[in-house]
Amino acid sequence: MSQSRPKSRLPYILTETAENDFRNARNWSRQRWGKDLTKQYFQDLHESALYIAKNWRSLPVREDLTGASGLGVHAAREHYLVYLPSPDTDQLIIVALIRQTRDVPSILRANNFLIKRQLKRLFNKH
Repeated sequence: MSQSRPKSRLPYILTETAENDFRNARNWSRQRWGKDLTKQYFQDLHESALYIAKNWRSLPVREDLTGASGLGVHAAREHYLVYLPSPDTDQLIIVALIRQTRDVPSILRANNFLIKRQLKRLFNKH
């Protein structure tokens, strides 16, 4: 009889917006660059998320991109990972994945209500 190992919990979780951002980026990347390069790219994004989860306290604050929102931003390859440390758990919340060439402050302002609503749902789960 084989015993299944419990799945270890990642030190980060994604909001619905972040899940959609990752899905859209993956689809675009597969069409443009193929499966292998896309797999490596997303492995790099995962490793960046792990790094942020471990080191967010020592990362520079990027108010030029996030304003006074309390969100953190960290460059990962061609994207920014937008995040918020969870006040209730030891997990980081990845709020969005935004290409570095985009107008990050405008995107965050335009999606402020949605981001807050998704974060509220996540905080109420824990």
